[in-house]
Formats: sequence, C-alpha cells, structure tokens
Amino acid sequence: MRSSRTLISLVSVVLAGAGLAATTVAASPAAAYPLSSIALVGHGFGHGRGMGQYGAYGYATTFGWTYQQILGHYYGGTTPAAVPAQNISVRLDELDGARDITFAVPGGQVYVRGTTYKAPAVRVHNNGNGTYTLYSQTGCTAPPSNPFPGTIAGSVTLDPPAPNNTAASVIEVCSLGSRAYQGSFTVAGTTTVDTLPLDEYVAGVVPSESPASWGATGGEAALQAQAVAARSYALASVAGGGAICDTQSCQVYAGDADLRPLGGYARYSDLAASSTAGQVLRCSAGACGPLGSVALTEYSSSTGGYSAGGRFPAVADLGDATSSNPNHTWTANVAVAAVQSAYPQVGTLSAVTVTVRNGLGDLGGRVEALVVSGTAGSVTVSGDRFAGALGLRSDWFAVAQPLTGPRGGDNGYWIAARDGSVFSFGAAPFFGSEGGHHLNQPVVGLAPTPDQKGYWEVASDGGIFTFGDAAFLGSEGGHVLNRPVVGMAATAGRGYWEVASDGGVFTFGDARFFGSTGSERLNQPVVGMAPTPDGRGYWLVASDGGIFTFGDAVFFGSTGSERLNQPVVGVVPTADGRGYTLVARDGGVFNFGDARFLGSLPGTGVRDTITGLAPTADGGGYLLVSAGGTVYPFGDAPFFGDIPEVVPGYGGFALGIAGHRG
Repeated sequence: MRSSRTLISLVSVVLAGAGLAATTVAASPAAAYPLSSIALVGHGFGHGRGMGQYGAYGYATTFGWTYQQILGHYYGGTTPAAVPAQNISVRLDELDGARDITFAVPGGQVYVRGTTYKAPAVRVHNNGNGTYTLYSQTGCTAPPSNPFPGTIAGSVTLDPPAPNNTAASVIEVCSLGSRAYQGSFTVAGTTTVDTLPLDEYVAGVVPSESPASWGATGGEAALQAQAVAARSYALASVAGGGAICDTQSCQVYAGDADLRPLGGYARYSDLAASSTAGQVLRCSAGACGPLGSVALTEYSSSTGGYSAGGRFPAVADLGDATSSNPNHTWTANVAVAAVQSAYPQVGTLSAVTVTVRNGLGDLGGRVEALVVSGTAGSVTVSGDRFAGALGLRSDWFAVAQPLTGPRGGDNGYWIAARDGSVFSFGAAPFFGSEGGHHLNQPVVGLAPTPDQKGYWEVASDGGIFTFGDAAFLGSEGGHVLNRPVVGMAATAGRGYWEVASDGGVFTFGDARFFGSTGSERLNQPVVGMAPTPDGRGYWLVASDGGIFTFGDAVFFGSTGSERLNQPVVGVVPTADGRGYTLVARDGGVFNFGDARFLGSLPGTGVRDTITGLAPTADGGGYLLVSAGGTVYPFGDAPFFGDIPEVVPGYGGFALGIAGHRG
C-alpha cells in the first residue's frame, strides 16, 4: 500500500476495499479545516461488487444486450446452470424478537399442524417458556378474542388452505402492514420464517431490488438478469442450511409482488422470474468459490462505471452511464462537525487526504485508504468505512476543496487521460469527466475555463465535453474531418479553438479565425496550438518543432530545422506572449523569446515518455507529465502528487496537464 509524498487536498484518484482497520498514526500540529463542510464528488451507489443494476438496465436498453450477456459481463468465472424446483426459507428480520404476531388468513381458516382453525385472523403469542397461545381476531387491527384450546410447544407453523401461487393461498402478515406472502410461516423462538417455492420467492425479490417498470421501457433483460442473480444469491446463502434474510443485508423480499402497489408492472417482474425459472450461475474459475457451487452473486444499485472486483473480476461498466441513473456521478457536502463526531480522536479536523485507490475507472477508482487528520492526531481508515460513517453513497469519491495556498502562482493541476478521465490534484476542483463513458474516439485535450471553474475535453473526432461552468459552444463532432483533431485551446472570454493534425483550425464562441495550415503540405503533422494572451492570434506547432504563427502571434524561433532525439508534443506560451516553450516526447525542453529554461528530463538522467507541459503563472517553473501520469516539477512549480502515487501500476494514457490558479 502506497501513500502520497505530498498529497495535500483533492486527489481524484484512490482505491476501493473494505475491512481496512482504523489505525492511529502520529500527526504534527495542524491548522483547522478552513471551511464548515467538505465538498465531495463520487460515483456509484453501494459496494459495487458484481452486477450493477443500473448498468444492467443501460446494457439492456442502450446496448441491446440479453440477460445472458449481462450476467456473463459482470460475473466472470461462472457458467449458467439449472436447479430443480425446491423451496427456500426466508427469515423476516423485522419480526425478530416479537412477542405477538398477527396473520390474516384466506377464507377465514388456517392449518396449524394439521388442525384447522377458523378465524379471519390469528395472533400468535409467545409465552416466553417455549410455548405459544393462538388467539382469534376479527381482522388485522381487532383485539384478540378467546384463545384456541391449549398451547403449542416448540414452534407454530401456519399453512395456507390452497396451493401456492394463487390469490387464495397468501397469508397476510398484519404486523408488517398487511404484506401478503406465499407459502407457510413458522414462528420459533424469536424468529419468523416464510417457506415457499424458490421461483415464487424470486418473483418477490425482483421488483424489490430493480424497478418492475423497467420491463415497460426496454429493460426486460435487466429484470431477467436480476432474477438469475437473486436466485443464485439465495441458494448460495442457504447452501449450509438455514434461512436467508429479507432485508438489504441479504436481498430485499417484501412478499407477493402481485399484491403490492407496483402500478400494474408486477407482470414484468413475474415474467422475469418465470422465463428464467431454475436458472442459476455456478462457479467455474477464479475467486468465485468452490468449483461447481452456486455463485454468491452480489449486486448493487450502481457501480459508478467500474465494478469493484472481489469474487468476480472487476469490469468497466458502460451501462451505468444510462441517463436514468442518478448515482453514476454524485456530489455531497459533509459537515466538518460530522467528520469530527465520527473520528473524535483527531480533535479539530484539518484535512481528509486520500492516499490509496484501486486504479479502476474515473478519479483513479475507489478509495482504499484515506487519512483523517486533526489537531490531536490522525487515523487511517478504508474508504468503505469512511463512506459508511458519513452516509456517502459509495467508497468511490474524491475530496473537492483546496487546502493549500499557491506556490509559483499555482495551487493545483489537472491531468487528463485518453479515456476521458480527469485527475485533480491540490486545489484543482474536480467537475466531472468522460472517464467510464463510451467514447467514439479518444480524448486528446483538456482546457480550463478562464475563471478555473470548469473545463472542456475534446476528442479526436472534434467532439466537445463540458464540465463545471464550461459552456458548449459547438464542436466538430459528427462532421467529416480531413484529419483528426489533436488539441484545443480556450479564449480569455467565451470560446475555444480546435486544431487538427493538418493544421486546420475550427473556431467556436468568441474564438476568432486567423488562419491555418489546413491547405498546406506539411513536413510533419501539427501536434498542438497555443493562443496569444489577448486571444488575437495563435501558434501552431508540428512534431518536428516547426512553428506557424497567425494573427498577432510572433515568431521567436523553432526546432523545425534541427534534428531532434524525439518529436515535439506541445507548445505553451509565456504569460506575456513574448515567448514560448516546446516540449519533446523524451522531456526535452526548448525555449524561445522570454521563455526560461529551468531544466529538462534528459538533463536529470530520467527516461520517460512525456505527453504535456504546464507552466506556472509566474513563469518561474513548469511541470512535465508522462503517459503513465508521472509529474516532474522544475523551477518553482509545485508538486501535489501524480497518478502512480495513488494508482500503483497505472496503465492508462495521460495526455496532458493544466495548472490551476485559484
């Protein structure tokens, strides 16, 4: 497990996991947290293991997957199988410890151990000595009248007077708001158990766990996948004998769906259960469980875009981004007082710092470890426990507020990746990203808005994605381009440019067109652009370091006629526009005009593949970022962390870095 060197505040990349014990660590005196609440951004709802229910719906409706495809995607290491018809026992947890339980019986009679009792309702009273007395009632809420003769020892079993799966066969549990259940009830000691046919139970679970209305909007396959997962989970839970509970501690079962207020949609969940009758998943490989055993098919509401792993391999969940999912991306404000109450040993809160993530998906994935620091000390806790203590929707989140002051004119930075992920460090706020979404083409650039309260991402097909206060002002997405887009730049007002590899320039909003190389024959392709400070011109740079100027952009020199060890990957201007810096793939830095040379990667003896450079606001430093997300600071550029520190083994492709000036 790795911890960050100097991670201070928002690290939008961390690990998942549960069961990490809270441990106290030494802490130096710290200042109090500067705000009354902590802003968080996160993904998903629930533990994220196995199937995501919204993801299943997204795959069914957007991708047209069958339930077999959905199950195969989420539950790697399993194979479909069939089980014979059988009963299952379900413990009604809400009735645990109840001394009196009232049942309404169909037809005014019920069988108890072969004896017929005639009454509209029966109250079972636990005498506390291992015996029970039965009382008749005229209805659920009526007071008990004369007791039936004698007492019953050991347990009481009530059987319906008709076969299962009919309206005449249900038994209502008055003590649970007159919920109707199929099967027989047994009251023994402090527990109440409903025993019924497995597929009748599944028909009751499906609409309790996934909206039955999904069946009317193209989500039939999602409900079928839910049915198979529910059936498998139930059988795996009772494999050693006993009963499964009826709450979300196991899976929710609220009785006969046909007699619940489901707006007429129960037919869809019934069909999902009947069309998959007897179907389960068995373990065939990996960490699923003993070979051939029924798989414990966990599931949760929303994975957030990537499942968490565990018994089943972690997988990207593109279906989770369905528009109906309110949990794909969420925000929350947690009161500092609530954190201090949850972790009183830290004293007055000073910081919440994510230190480890699982590296899967946007933000770097789920939080595996974080440090809660205060004036009296610090504790290290798992993301799962922190989420549970503060009521967060999942353990996939990032702290989104600055805790550091500026250095070199900057107090944070963003790193963008080709899959659309955005990683935020220092005080750079996270506003969202395309990470975990299905993209037609990879992201090739990121540009912050002038006020630093949002940013744009651009894909190679010219598609624009907006976050925070970044406004959509148009794009080349959906247009036929001669060459792919390789980058973008924002104006100082309300607009942006896109540039293609042939030097074609596309303008949007208040961005002005000053010319391009789109009709010229180039020695090497254009790899980037940079606007002048007043927005009245721009530079284009080719991979050989050739510079092309337009508008009021001034030519200060280039490497176009030089032999380079590695191609140039970008250009950045100085703050006054009287110079610019080129950076090459090996981290070589070339300065022109008033741009200052403050070091280069080859000069340090480090070999890496560099994809971007960001200067500090005062011009006294710059940051290089590699394809692997490593950040190399030079001059007065502040270091707030990099991707490998919080995502060990990061295998993504970081494409650029942009500084935050708060």
